[in-house]
Amino acid sequence: MNNSFYYTLQRVLSFNALINIIIGERGVGKSYTSKKHVINRFIKKGEEFVYLRRYKTELKSSVPKFFDDIVANKEFPNSDLKVKNNMFYIDGKIAGYALPLSTANILKSTSFAKVKTIIFDEFIIDKGCYHYLQNEVEQFLDIIETVGRLRDIKVFMLGNAISITNPYFTYFNLTLPYNSDIALFKDGSILVNYIKNENYREIKKASRFGKLIEGTEYGKYAIDNEFLRDSKSFIRKKEKWSKFYFILILNGKYYGVWNDYKNGFMFISEDYDPNCPVRYALNTKDHSEASVLIRVRNSPLIKSVIDHYRLARLCFESQRIKNIVLEELTRYLTF
Repeated sequence: MNNSFYYTLQRVLSFNALINIIIGERGVGKSYTSKKHVINRFIKKGEEFVYLRRYKTELKSSVPKFFDDIVANKEFPNSDLKVKNNMFYIDGKIAGYALPLSTANILKSTSFAKVKTIIFDEFIIDKGCYHYLQNEVEQFLDIIETVGRLRDIKVFMLGNAISITNPYFTYFNLTLPYNSDIALFKDGSILVNYIKNENYREIKKASRFGKLIEGTEYGKYAIDNEFLRDSKSFIRKKEKWSKFYFILILNGKYYGVWNDYKNGFMFISEDYDPNCPVRYALNTKDHSEASVLIRVRNSPLIKSVIDHYRLARLCFESQRIKNIVLEELTRYLTF
């Protein structure tokens, strides 16, 4: 295997972050280099690892093949790499554990004293049969606390460029790196690496499959690492003369609704007037003593937002705001 154009963890590791979020095109080597890293750490230092997926069904398909590509490429010819009953063995010794995030709450009394690394593979999911868990980020943090206790461990969250709107980016208020491939958050505890491997992309474009998907939306995702489910339509900054309208509460977060009275546009922004008493919640989980729980059918303000969207006059100040708001509003587009 020619490793010269595949992704490696070397640069990410130099930042010494606790949580390392790595987003890259399919096949660039995210999982492969992470597996090499934990195998190396076990052979050299006896450090164990946890391989995390969201559901048990995902483990059934991924765990038995965990070492296959490593063995096929003869990365560790002097070591015996085996998998048995969701356990990873190197030279006959336990090296790692495969765990489903969905049952994290039953692990709180389990000891992982030798574990120093967690690999959470496919942490961003696409539309389909799988869904994010309820309170998923808290369950994930529970895993980190259960495994690490007070020890210094490292977490690698690996994902394809599906959508920037996911529970982790929302929970920690993360963004993609700007004018770089790496950004740090929470005083350096969280690292976001948005892979830009031009050598790999050129080689993939030259392949028969690369030529097949050239110019398609899937090609932009699979080769250029553009987010598959995100589009730039309706994303604009509000005009300086826009007038504040009201507060919309979604997923516990406040958004300002602004009216561009000159051009007939409406904007939804993270900018809002905190003293505004007009605060609307669309569901009971966002409702509190400080809000009004409204029925969309009877609310002229929310109907105005929906009408602006139908007329292509509703804009959002970021991709994340657009995804979050439209996920809620599309439920009411028939009203």
